[in-house]
Amino acid sequence: MIKIYTIKNKKFNEKLKLKDIKSNSVKKNFLFIDCINPTKQEIDEISSRFSISHPDIRLALDKEARPRVMDLDDYSMIIFASAKSSKLRVATSSFGMFICNNSLIIIRKDKLSALERFGQLKEDQKLKELSKGRGYITYLMIDFAFDNYFRIMDLLEDDINMLETRVFRNPDQNTVKRIFRIKTDLIYLHKALTANREVISCIEKGYIKYLSEKDIKRFRYVYNDAAELIDIEGTYRDILTGTLDIYLSSVSNNLNEVMKKMTAMASFILIPTLISGIYGMNFRVFPEIQWQYGYVFAIGLMVVSVITMYVYFKKKKWL
Repeated sequence: MIKIYTIKNKKFNEKLKLKDIKSNSVKKNFLFIDCINPTKQEIDEISSRFSISHPDIRLALDKEARPRVMDLDDYSMIIFASAKSSKLRVATSSFGMFICNNSLIIIRKDKLSALERFGQLKEDQKLKELSKGRGYITYLMIDFAFDNYFRIMDLLEDDINMLETRVFRNPDQNTVKRIFRIKTDLIYLHKALTANREVISCIEKGYIKYLSEKDIKRFRYVYNDAAELIDIEGTYRDILTGTLDIYLSSVSNNLNEVMKKMTAMASFILIPTLISGIYGMNFRVFPEIQWQYGYVFAIGLMVVSVITMYVYFKKKKWL
């Protein structure tokens, strides 16, 4: 699917098709093209009309491509990673931006909510943003991607707070699985964010010839966003590590409590068993064997010993 946004006669236009780009009148206007999972025919058309090589287009369609910057003769290419979330999992998906003389072309495999935001703007807002040119739209798309990272980080923060509560109240195996799952997601986010930060750093150093000095200055804001997101991600990983330690300590403490109670219950049986063992010995001379209260005395001694131990354990708070 291909969407083409442009300004014609000071009015916003999004009804163009690739075949319309042939006309000189259209070529004079700035074109913002968003390509989602293009067909082979669409790839061929984009390649021929904008002189973009097929290997670079395939790289842009690779969801796992590492973010990078390449400045070529006919265009500059930016590979950037955006975050996406679904079914309690967080992942990243890369997309490509090709900056030509008077065009910005985004090519991607997935629908990414960050990049869909431009299409959701009102027509007057689209007109205002497009009028600022390719450099600003490039910055805007990257800024949208970072905004989506912040949104996902907020969702992860809610999950982490919930996990902390569950660890203290009722820790179980599902809690541990969720902790490890979020830690894995954060590792992949860290990998994408550090690579994205390198991309912004390369842009700030002027590695893309199609961006003006005024456009490059804007990227300082998103560089700060990248640094902040990396700090947040590191903080969340530390919190999860601490939460996992608390879980293991909680499990160990619960096991100790169970063992303590089982030991106390065994002690209730131990002394009565000792008493019954003594009076069960088969000696010929036994002082209490002819005593008519011997049985009651032995039973009473057992009961007293159990009550004494119970009171002692309660005082020590072992029960």
